[in-house]
Amino acid sequence: MVSVSRQVFSSMVKTPKPLLANTGLSAYKKIIPQTLDQDIGSIAIAPISLDGEIVGSITQADPDPKRFEPGIDTSLLEQLALKVSLCLSNVTAHEQLKFLAFHDPLTGLLNRGVMKRVLEREFSRAKRYDTDLSLIFLDLDDFKAINDTAGHDIGDQLLCAVAEALTSHKRQSDIVARFAGDEFIVILPSTDISQAEHYIQRVKHYLDTTPLNDGEKNHFIRLSHGISNILDAGIKETHDMVKIADKRMYQVKGMKKKRLPPDHRH
Repeated sequence: MVSVSRQVFSSMVKTPKPLLANTGLSAYKKIIPQTLDQDIGSIAIAPISLDGEIVGSITQADPDPKRFEPGIDTSLLEQLALKVSLCLSNVTAHEQLKFLAFHDPLTGLLNRGVMKRVLEREFSRAKRYDTDLSLIFLDLDDFKAINDTAGHDIGDQLLCAVAEALTSHKRQSDIVARFAGDEFIVILPSTDISQAEHYIQRVKHYLDTTPLNDGEKNHFIRLSHGISNILDAGIKETHDMVKIADKRMYQVKGMKKKRLPPDHRH
C-alpha cells in the first residue's frame, strides 16, 4: 500500500473511471511501490469512492506494456472498484452508527446514556476503594435568549465551544458528557469539591477570554454550575449526585438573577 496526499492523488486521477497507461509512467511514480518501479510496463488505476468522493484506488501494474494497454475493456475493473467502494461505504456507515450510539452527534461528547453507565462504574469504584468522586452539572446562561436573538447556528457553535473547553482542560481520567440541551456533566474521579471548583473556574476563564466571533460581534459564553461529591450528605446512589449538583446549579442561577437589574433579566 502507498499513501499520498489528496492533492497529489487528484493530480493523477481526475475521473472515477479506471485509468490505463503504458507510457509516461513516471507521472504515476508516487503511487507505485519503489520495489516495483523498475519492472513496470503498464499500469491500471481503478478509483475507489466514498460518498461520491474519490479516496483511493486499486492500482495494478505489470511488466508487459500490453497488459494494461489504453483502449482495452475496463468493465470488470470498474465493477471491482465499485464493490470495494460499496464495502468501504458500508463499513464507514457502521462505524458512524456505532459512534452515534455512544456520542452526542453535535458535540462529539459522550451521550446521556453512556454517561449514566460511566457514573455507575466510577461510583462503585469510589465506594469499593474509598476514593473521592465529584460531579459538575452545568449549563449556559440565557441560552434560549441567545438562540432567539443570534440564531440556532450560533447556539450550536457555542455548545461545541463549551464541549471543547471542558474537554481540553480535563485530565485523561475525567469524563465529559452532554446531558441534554445546553446541559453538561463532568465526572471527576479521585477529585474533591475544591479541585472540581478549580477545574471549572479554569474552563470559565478560558471561555471569558475566548469569545465566539460570528464576523460581526463577539458572543461571550457564561456558565452556571453546581458540584456534588460522593461524601455529601444524602448521596446513596448516582442519581443523588446528579440531583444535588443540578439543584446547586439552579441555586447559583437564582442568585445571579437577584443581582441583575430587572431590565437585564431573561
